[in-house]
Amino acid sequence: MLKITNLNSGYGKLQVLYDLSIEAPGKGITVVVGPNGAGKTTLMSSIMGIAKVISGEILFEDVPIEGDLTHNLAKKGISYVPQMGNVFAELAVSDNLNMAGYLMTKEESKIKAEQMLEIFPVLKKFYARSAGTLSGGERRMLAIAMGLMKNPKLMLLDELSTDLAPIIAEKVMKEVARMRDELGITILMVEQMAKRALEIGDTAYLMVSGEVRYAGKADDLLHEPELCSMYLGIKAGSEDAIAEIEKPSTEGSE
Repeated sequence: MLKITNLNSGYGKLQVLYDLSIEAPGKGITVVVGPNGAGKTTLMSSIMGIAKVISGEILFEDVPIEGDLTHNLAKKGISYVPQMGNVFAELAVSDNLNMAGYLMTKEESKIKAEQMLEIFPVLKKFYARSAGTLSGGERRMLAIAMGLMKNPKLMLLDELSTDLAPIIAEKVMKEVARMRDELGITILMVEQMAKRALEIGDTAYLMVSGEVRYAGKADDLLHEPELCSMYLGIKAGSEDAIAEIEKPSTEGSE
């Protein structure tokens, strides 16, 4: 679905990613983990045409998309849920969903919004309330629903667990897995809640300082003690250390 080869990118004169190569197979969850400052958010920004691509290739369904405009990527079937600012806080939940369906007719948008309420029933209770009054977990659900409004083939999820209590972050992760299992959507997610993300993921990449240090099966990365200890805060055989990486990040985008 998505293939990135030898990507070099950044912002202005600042290069962040170096010869990065990543693939996201169709109808699977590809997880990108790594310490803060690794360049995970820059990866998402590069795909979406926000960061500057210096060189390399980004293929979506075998078609080059590097340098394409963000709204064109949405039309092609790529939906992006950023880490922050992913809902319109002053607007009602209903209006947020309608805004997300801007590429559809009014009738199509209405039907799709009703489907979102079936997928995320918690939003039904707050349909007329402003998004700013929702809890962190409820806002994440709304942000995902807005992404799904566009009928995406590929969803990019950036640090969904940020600022969430562990129990709420766990619910969000379950919804991500359900999107793959029940809706067949391809997902590329970057995440600080590394252990749980790797547990639901199919493929994993460990990024450090803008480079890939591990590529393989998601579950296998949890059994790489040296990498987990050095970059993810997991020490082999230590339940306390494993729990430590489940704390959601409170830091901003990279």
